[in-house]
Amino acid sequence: MKRVLNLVLVLVAVFMLVMPAMARAADNESLEIYITGLTDDTLKWFRETAFPAFEKENPGVKLEIITGGWGDFDATVAGWFATGDGPDIVYLGSEYAATYGKLLADMSSYWKEEDLKAFLPAALDTATFDGKLRGLPLLMSPRPVFYRKDLTKAGAEKFEAPATFKDAVAFVKENTVIEDNAIVQQGFIDIGGGLFDAQEFIAYIWAAGGELYNEDGTSTFDSKETAEALQFMYDRRRSVLPAEDVSPLGQFEGTPLASGKIVSGIFPMWNVPPLTEKIWDDVAIEAYPAGENGKQLVQVFTDWLSVPDYSENKDLAAKFLTFISTKDMALELNKVAGFTPVRTDAWEKIREESKVWDRLLQLAEEFGRGFSDIRASAELRPLVVEQATLFLTDQQSLEDTQAKLKSEYDAILKKNGYLK
Repeated sequence: MKRVLNLVLVLVAVFMLVMPAMARAADNESLEIYITGLTDDTLKWFRETAFPAFEKENPGVKLEIITGGWGDFDATVAGWFATGDGPDIVYLGSEYAATYGKLLADMSSYWKEEDLKAFLPAALDTATFDGKLRGLPLLMSPRPVFYRKDLTKAGAEKFEAPATFKDAVAFVKENTVIEDNAIVQQGFIDIGGGLFDAQEFIAYIWAAGGELYNEDGTSTFDSKETAEALQFMYDRRRSVLPAEDVSPLGQFEGTPLASGKIVSGIFPMWNVPPLTEKIWDDVAIEAYPAGENGKQLVQVFTDWLSVPDYSENKDLAAKFLTFISTKDMALELNKVAGFTPVRTDAWEKIREESKVWDRLLQLAEEFGRGFSDIRASAELRPLVVEQATLFLTDQQSLEDTQAKLKSEYDAILKKNGYLK
């Protein structure tokens, strides 16, 4: 009897020691969230506004943020998925469902149809793989072409945005000024500040009436639409830079639109003048030009928060995604980061507040094409840049460029399991 009593006392003692530790563990549940490519102000908003608000609603929960840039994004994220060890929520760009979909958790059961009705359907599609939601869209960024009407040779009153590849080349040439073998006014600049962007190139294949893949999954880089898109980007580049020894446009302060040196270009909303400035009276916002048999479009990028299948905190991750995706949070992100809400119930307010946002949303509704289903995107991007640059700088023919893009991308697709 005494031995039984002693055993009970020992068990009670152990229980008293273990319970506080278990309670502390429960009271200190953590969630690691990876966010990339956002401005310092946006990251500050997450750390100082969004995260504390969620932690207040969920006592004992601690949110931890991991940040990085798009430059090391692919290697970093691929490493987490390869090892099955990383953050509970991973910020993904518009095209990554095709790459990581199989490694993401099916989160469909956490939200009913009623919960999702306010989301733009195209945005939800971006966060969907194999018919299942793998997270929730956070924000989107339509990328139209911005024009400084007052800087054009025709003048603001006679300005007419080019609607075709041919007209766009003529417009850029007419509105580029070169003095002493140096560019002093540039007819067009892309989102990266140069004269070629791989994502924009894909948009022009679509605008020419083409697609990226055949029905059997092979690439269409040998198509006439790809040829038309490449030739357009070559001709537009030569309209700005007639020879490789022409000096590029010098540095300028502030945003490209406000520089007085850029006539047209594609920019993110964080790289444009404040929407309250008078300069917007002289700015036109339009869709991309189209190929001979294609249609105009505006490329729309949707960034989303995914939940890796390796995460042991899926319930808490779903709770955070629900929290960060509310209408109020969408409006706050719009003010902080200049991104377009993926919730259509937030559009009315920003449309009322700004004619610029009203125009952007109008273009997104009428011409929007989501940048998604880009297979093996991490390997595709450098391939496109390498081969297109050779063509754009007269080091390789159009035919050879298409052939190399086709053969090398098909090999990448096969290696990554996209082709049988």
